Formats: sequence, structure tokens, C-alpha cells
Amino acid sequence: MATPNSPKASQESFLETFAALLQDELERRSSVLMERRYKRSGLDEKASLADLDWRFNPKIPRAACFELHTLKFITEGANALIVGKPGTGKSHVAKALAYHGFAETGSAPVPAGSRRRRHRRHCGRAHG
Repeated sequence: MATPNSPKASQESFLETFAALLQDELERRSSVLMERRYKRSGLDEKASLADLDWRFNPKIPRAACFELHTLKFITEGANALIVGKPGTGKSHVAKALAYHGFAETGSAPVPAGSRRRRHRRHCGRAHG
């Protein structure tokens, strides 16, 4: 066992401190990356399925929402269509999926009616 002032104890202390600094830096970079991805997404809020009040509308197919949350449909090249009456939570689910997609991959599909997609179409016409 190393005594507090021994070289081995000093080296262990240095390594522990260095490991903590590296971990802190990795967490900071991850946080900055997530914030950058969020800003790039064009989303107006950081929605998540965990934030959804499932009691508000118990008819929301919870299992289907969490299945979509795996993003498996994207890797399979499939589409997801979320339909229902106004005020039932469709937008929250869609935003949660989009935010999760950006968090996981750095990209997510742009919703068909979004300002960002309309802006892309407009810019595409203007530039060629």
C-alpha cells in the first residue's frame, strides 16, 4: 500500500484527477454537440416521450410511440405517419421523435410542413 506522500500515491492521485478532467471534458463536449444539433434541428422545443402526460389522453398508443422512438423505421427505410384529432399529442410525439433522432444521430427527417423544409424548397428554386 502506498503512503500518502509516496511517488505511487502521487501518481494514483494524478491519474484519478486526470481521469476526472477527461470525463468532465467529454461530458462538456457531448453537451455542446447536443446543443448544436438541437439548434440545427429547427425544433422549437426539446420534447421527449418521458415529458408526455400519458394520462391526458390514455388512447395514445404508448407502445407504438416507444417503438417509433427506437428509430428502427428509419433504418428500415420506412415512413411513420402520426394521425389523430387536434390536441391529442401528435405534435409532441413527432417532436420527441425528431429530437431523439438528432440526439442519437445528428440528423432527423424534416417534417413535411415545417418552415425549414419550405425554406429549403424556396432556396432550391432561387439557386437552381
